[in-house]
Amino acid sequence: MAEKKAVLNITVSESVAARVRTIAAEEGTTISSVVERALADELRWELKRREGLAAIDEYYREHGYPTAAEMAEAEAHVAEEERLIDEARAAVAAKRAGRRGPGPAGAGPGTGAAGT
Repeated sequence: MAEKKAVLNITVSESVAARVRTIAAEEGTTISSVVERALADELRWELKRREGLAAIDEYYREHGYPTAAEMAEAEAHVAEEERLIDEARAAVAAKRAGRRGPGPAGAGPGTGAAGT
């Protein structure tokens, strides 16, 4: 048996309403179905977020909160990881850009018979 439905009156921006109408039309479903699915997804994510924050808080209460020095060290580590990720993405983009020259797809420096 299907769960009983509740009526909620909500107000959204025109742009959100337009996107909801478009999705409903493309899927051949109702606006209510699109909104219910989106809201259910958001609520699942919010519950996970809250559970995660509660777990972190419980850990800190049991083991102590990090010091300012520990937080600074962690933030520096994250910044370095982000720098390395950006560097790797730039290298991949540069490599892809080098392959965009004439010739078959994927052909670039060091490919083909001359490169083997």
